[in-house]
Amino acid sequence: MSLLKQLWVSVVVAMAVVLSGAFGISLITARNYFEQQLLAQANDGAVSLALSMSQQSKDRATLELLVAALFDGGHFRSIRLTDPAGQVIVERNQPDTAEGVPAWLPDLLPMEARPGQALVSDGWHQLGQVTVTAARGYAYRALWKGCLQLGSLMLAIGLFWAVAVSALLRWVRRPLQDMAEQAEAVGAGHFRILAEPRVIELRSMARALNHMSERVQSLFAEQAGRIESLRDEATHDPVTGLFNRASFFGELRRALSDVTAPPSGTIGLLRVDDLGRVNKTLGRARTDEWLAALAEALRTSQDGLEEILLARIGGADFAFLHPGGDSDAAQQTLERARAAVKALDLRLKSDEEPMRLVGAATVYRQAEAITDLMARLDLCLMQAESGDSPAHATVGDLPVPGQEGWRGALEHALAERRFALAEYPLLANDGRLIHREFMLRLTTAEGSVMSAGHFMPAAVRVGLAAACDLEALRLALLRLPEGADPVAVNVAPRSLTEPGFLDRLDVLLAGAGSAASRVAVEVSERGLDARLAGLEALADVLARHGAALGIEHFGRQLAALPRLYALRLSYLKLDGSFVAGLPDNEANQRLVKAIVDVAHGLHVAVYAEQVYSAEEWAAAAALGVVGMTGPEASRRAGR
Repeated sequence: MSLLKQLWVSVVVAMAVVLSGAFGISLITARNYFEQQLLAQANDGAVSLALSMSQQSKDRATLELLVAALFDGGHFRSIRLTDPAGQVIVERNQPDTAEGVPAWLPDLLPMEARPGQALVSDGWHQLGQVTVTAARGYAYRALWKGCLQLGSLMLAIGLFWAVAVSALLRWVRRPLQDMAEQAEAVGAGHFRILAEPRVIELRSMARALNHMSERVQSLFAEQAGRIESLRDEATHDPVTGLFNRASFFGELRRALSDVTAPPSGTIGLLRVDDLGRVNKTLGRARTDEWLAALAEALRTSQDGLEEILLARIGGADFAFLHPGGDSDAAQQTLERARAAVKALDLRLKSDEEPMRLVGAATVYRQAEAITDLMARLDLCLMQAESGDSPAHATVGDLPVPGQEGWRGALEHALAERRFALAEYPLLANDGRLIHREFMLRLTTAEGSVMSAGHFMPAAVRVGLAAACDLEALRLALLRLPEGADPVAVNVAPRSLTEPGFLDRLDVLLAGAGSAASRVAVEVSERGLDARLAGLEALADVLARHGAALGIEHFGRQLAALPRLYALRLSYLKLDGSFVAGLPDNEANQRLVKAIVDVAHGLHVAVYAEQVYSAEEWAAAAALGVVGMTGPEASRRAGR
């Protein structure tokens, strides 16, 4: 029972006790009053009768007539005339009944009717004694009537006080409820400030909660800032602000192995000539300034191409990664970079030639070995260094249908239901299966199989991403009978804002019944800021059916972590680039530990993607990561 309900019950019980006590005391007082009235009535009747008998003839008939005249009035239970020796001369009696009065009232409140007595004289001689006992019926009827009136009044007073106390408690409960909701909101990452209530005691409590909310918000901001700082330290070069070597190769590994990534892309190396002589001549500080200027020029040259990742991987060595890019785009990137560096006109002496940027690029395909890819790229770079222009090597671009070609192919595949699911396990640290992650596959009309990374970018461009995601969810639900393992399905961020997507998702989950509680929907971190409203709506739909919400490829927008928790987030999947080389990367270890600590405080589980080795598994587990996916998880699951 709640405190307010206990208080309400206590007040009502107290009021009931007080009113019952007052009612009982009033009834007892009334009974005593009526007893006195009965005695006075009996005395008056006895005196009046004795006086009449003393003044009238003393024959028996007259005496009986006088007794009968008084008795027939109905107010007396008994009238008796006795002689001086105690012998009854005349006596009249009637039953002492109270019509219209419940039988329990005389038993509950017995009323004593004491007799009244008076002497009858005949001159100077005593004729006898009159004894009169009043009837209690009139008194009980009056008492019962008063009981009803008093009870009605007490009931009205009780109801009034009950209503008044209820209204008072509701008035008090409103700020208490607001404070409880505020505390829950703080736990969910919403930092509300309450208006201070009028009650002094509650005002101080509300003030304390507001202070707590502001403090927790400040702590979240500090933690987010600390994590952002650790992220920059772990992933960015301190001199140039570009991604560092470890981060670049982590992204490259993910691009070559992640089935959700584009199946091909381009990679390039950029090198500034003779940086050693610059360092020897100008010193480290000035050389760092030159490198920062070079990095800014390279970054500016790629404005408008956000999908390109730029990194400094060595002293004067820079690299770029363009998932989904083709050979023409790679050539354009090299030319832009070379032109930007040329425009800087960096030279040690005015009479010397400006510093020259050489570069090489090649097309990669998924499943290529990093060592083979980098060897081919190094060879191209050496060729470029010996010539006057950047080298560009390619192994051939994948054939890419036009937009209308993709639209037709996807529409036919959806109509013919030529989609299937590929399954990947997510394991706990002890090897227990957490859920099976399903990824969409498309079988072309020719019979070849495409991964989601191949056709989903095209599906997004032609407006069919939502239809593909719903097909994936439909197939996953078909593979979820009673008692089956939990499943997770990827959904493109773009789908969240497609008209009708959430409604159709709602229908699908409703059709799954209780099995919907074993479904998780994952959304990539990419695009979260732009589609946060859609993500909130998705969270509402999933919560309605008990389904879970997860964020995959997490790690770039760390400041959004508290906001994501407000969406009742179940788990995060750390981007594979933070796991690559984790046992030997202290900066990434500090970053992962910070993310895990914050997520744990928000009751959000943290999983790791693209875990390749037992060493990476052990390192992630030691930092608090509770689930793993990737080649090592598949190996342990026997897949």
